[in-house]
Amino acid sequence: MPAGAPPSIRRISEQHDKVMDRSKVAKEGIAKQGDAAIMYGGMESYHAMCRFYSGFFYKHELLAKYEWYWRLEPEIKYFCDITYDPFLKMIDSNKTYGFTIAVKELKETVPNIFRYASAYKRVNNITSQGLWEMFVEPPPEEPKDVPEDDPNYKRPLPEEILRGDPSRASLPEIDPEAMEGEKYNMCHFWSNFEIARLSWFRSKEYEDFFPNDGSLTILQWGDAPIHSLAAGALLAPRDIHYFRDFGYRHTTIQHCPANAPARQRAREPYLEKTTLDEKKRKEEDEYWDNWDPVKENGVGCRCRCDTDIVDVEGKQGSCLAEWVDVAGGWASP
Repeated sequence: MPAGAPPSIRRISEQHDKVMDRSKVAKEGIAKQGDAAIMYGGMESYHAMCRFYSGFFYKHELLAKYEWYWRLEPEIKYFCDITYDPFLKMIDSNKTYGFTIAVKELKETVPNIFRYASAYKRVNNITSQGLWEMFVEPPPEEPKDVPEDDPNYKRPLPEEILRGDPSRASLPEIDPEAMEGEKYNMCHFWSNFEIARLSWFRSKEYEDFFPNDGSLTILQWGDAPIHSLAAGALLAPRDIHYFRDFGYRHTTIQHCPANAPARQRAREPYLEKTTLDEKKRKEEDEYWDNWDPVKENGVGCRCRCDTDIVDVEGKQGSCLAEWVDVAGGWASP
């Protein structure tokens, strides 16, 4: 949308039959999740939201004339000055999808989703371009042979004894969440912030990936793991951009970079227009005029981070290490 252009607002009807599955089976599935105390599982509105953002938002009439979208949620915070146009950044770098937070999903909210995505890859003869591995648990390490002169060496039991072991004759247990020898590590791009080409969502490949069998309603698959696994199947690391220089917070998860050394320029005062109280407007501007100190390897611009939450990059449950592995470094390839 050009600067200064009037906004367009539409309400998504709760009765939109294509968005929400209102069958008896779907209602029973939602009620069952509520009884199981799965987060948001019993909320029909949450299921509708996930379904809308998974397979319908990019078809809305208001977005028909646009090539890109940037998702903005209520009650979010940005901590840094954004001094460039992220859409132009994506275009110039030939990117398709941009994220700022990657975390692990709650396992109970995505039953069978990985098996579904893996089957989609197999049926369509899709070979990973390097991003799929971000969402797959690494294979277990093979046990290494210990030399006989090693103090930890244990002589193997004689074959005649091993033949009497009943466990050797049993089949290995089947992992219900595994598929094609792979298992989902629960990683996903947190889709409450995403910048993406709408043509990718509108593509036949993504449309074919979108489940129309009721899974989104009955099982509560979120739009974030759907977007992420679709990207893993259809895109390469070079198609993804990590907006590491964006400071962003949603609920209790936050990413906020350190400020870049020798790159912080003086800031022009900006009295935002949504606060009518003139004193509060000036206090707000003074707050942002005192940004955090610069640090080595910092990438932010005039960031002032909330200090009540540890950055997600350094927390358990973050998937930035998995991103680094497939991207070959912190920066986007």
